[in-house]
Amino acid sequence: MGIFASIARGLGSFRPLADAEREDGREVLRQRYGSSGDINEASKLYDELHRYDEEMTRRANEACARENPNPPEPRHREHGW
Repeated sequence: MGIFASIARGLGSFRPLADAEREDGREVLRQRYGSSGDINEASKLYDELHRYDEEMTRRANEACARENPNPPEPRHREHGW
C-alpha cells in the first residue's frame, strides 16, 4: 500500500494521509505561505492550503454523519423556520 499511497499523494489525493499528518503538513504549508516573497509561489501555496481545508472539512462532515446517522427533524418555531 505504501507505493500506491505515495503515487496518490503525487497526483493530488489526500485520502491516504492520517489526520495528524495532514495537520502537520498544513502547518508547514501555512508557514511557507506566510514567509513567501514570490507572489506566484504564494498563490500556489494559497490554493494548496484551501485543498487541505476542503479535505479536512469533508472528513469532519463524514465523521459527524457517522456519529449522528439519524439527525433530529428541524424544529418549527412560532414564526416558521
